[in-house]
Amino acid sequence: MNHSEVALELTRSLRSRRPSGVCGDRRGVVFVEFLVAFLPVYTFFLCLVQLALLFAVRLITEHAATNAARAAAVVIGDDPRRYHGERPNTLTVKGSEHYQVVRNAALLTLAPLILNGYVHRVEVAFPPEERPGGPARTGSLQFAPMGDKQVSKIRVRVEVDAECRIGIANRIACPLSFNFTHATDAVRIVIPMRTVTAEAVYPYQGARYDY
Repeated sequence: MNHSEVALELTRSLRSRRPSGVCGDRRGVVFVEFLVAFLPVYTFFLCLVQLALLFAVRLITEHAATNAARAAAVVIGDDPRRYHGERPNTLTVKGSEHYQVVRNAALLTLAPLILNGYVHRVEVAFPPEERPGGPARTGSLQFAPMGDKQVSKIRVRVEVDAECRIGIANRIACPLSFNFTHATDAVRIVIPMRTVTAEAVYPYQGARYDY
């Protein structure tokens, strides 16, 4: 018996020992193992991308709060003729030219995120200056002009709703909430969002003299 006949006989012997039927078919095993190992890693990567985008929104929101606080520190005590005769050192929340200018300062900072649809809502609030995270004040707010011994402060909070766009990761990083306060909050069911908040405090620079 030559070498070719020995090799052929050995091959036939191995084939005869192989299990038959579905249990013995190992085709596709590598693909299944690849999926089992790949999906968790892929999901983890998507979560990292989503968190990185949310962190970028956080940084820009903090910058918007800083710019809004700086604008408020100067605008509220500025010449009344520039703001339709509104009294200096006075701010009417959501009902005055002073408030609109401060809000515009935050909107201009957030403009790149607003234009690409990543940010859906922007709220500017004025909590008590000595209470970080305190409740938003409403109505007419009074601020003391800058003096030699005492300097009042003004705190501004900017709150935005950031859209979570990365598939799979958006349901993990931005969990669904059914705590709706507005009719438009129902959009969160289709488009996951996360609320990002930042505050900044700045010395009020209103003048003591009259214009």
